[in-house]
Amino acid sequence: MSLKRSLRKKCPTLDYQSGSKEVGDCNFDFTEEFYEKFQNFMMENPGKTTKELCYLIKFYKFDTKTLPVALKLFNTAPNTYYGKCGPFIYKNNKWFPVYGEKFSDTVIISQKNKELCDKIKKLKLQIELLNKSQ
Repeated sequence: MSLKRSLRKKCPTLDYQSGSKEVGDCNFDFTEEFYEKFQNFMMENPGKTTKELCYLIKFYKFDTKTLPVALKLFNTAPNTYYGKCGPFIYKNNKWFPVYGEKFSDTVIISQKNKELCDKIKKLKLQIELLNKSQ
């Protein structure tokens, strides 16, 4: 996936001098299955802080230090990960997946998606409550 320069600037990457050490310290053991799960998870949970994501991710052990390193790793090596996992935007202390180049502001789209998902959950709860009261 080729990203426009303006979008690429919003995707943090590892520093080339210290990045290898950061990744090595994390001792990641990602699999192909992980990449698919992680990408789907991020698509379903846009606009979360690192701490929120660490709490929600149940299929891999991340903490607030290792998760940003992983996200930056996926952004740093586009030829390796894009199409499988990432890239990810970091804006206002929140992480967002890049849905596609055709959307100029992925952050707005993912925030709207999150708002709609929250509204759906509330409406489902209201329906359940109405059904129980009848």
